[in-house]
Amino acid sequence: MTVWSRRRFLVGIGAASLAVHHANVALAADDVDAALAEVARARASLKTLVGPFTQERTIGLMSAKVKSTGTLTLVRPERLRWELAAPDSVVYWVGPEGVAYQSAHGRGRMPVTQGKLAVALEDIRTLLGGDLAQLKQRYELRVVSRNDEGISFEATPRTTAAPAGTAQSGKLDKILFSLDRERVRPTRATLVEGPRDRTEITFGTLERDVAVDAAKVRAPF
Repeated sequence: MTVWSRRRFLVGIGAASLAVHHANVALAADDVDAALAEVARARASLKTLVGPFTQERTIGLMSAKVKSTGTLTLVRPERLRWELAAPDSVVYWVGPEGVAYQSAHGRGRMPVTQGKLAVALEDIRTLLGGDLAQLKQRYELRVVSRNDEGISFEATPRTTAAPAGTAQSGKLDKILFSLDRERVRPTRATLVEGPRDRTEITFGTLERDVAVDAAKVRAPF
């Protein structure tokens, strides 16, 4: 093979590899869009979700794991009550006006753009029963698995910088979450906040479309 022939051969391999890479990227994007469309169709008629959850928070700085139980109340399209039982004894309300919280130690409000807690709660509201496509504004989404038993996603932060004080600037380091076979109810979620801090959430049986008092999903102050 002549030098010119070898050069053309190598160029051809490189072009083919690049084409395959772009094709795989396109297929991955199509797979995500198809999966998001599935979830959107399944959730179109969803009104409420109510039920228990357990969470285990790993705090790297303290080398500790904190286990909690709680109850969630979601009213679509934009309200969530996230209540942790004793000994935590704290309630969070998430809505378009921001995040409110109340515990034995006090209460307060914060915009959804302020800090990882507020952003995490807003992201939880979205993955529980919202429009998952909204996560694409701040995260790169990948379909981890998709079959008759359910669907799982991975969300990692987009690399583009965000202005300080925006929701994107306070986003989590990674979110892993799974939905049931109906593509409606969440089954598990992992919120990664740093190299050693994460929260593992396991959802119990969530009832859909049960009646919810509007006052329950609004902070009373």
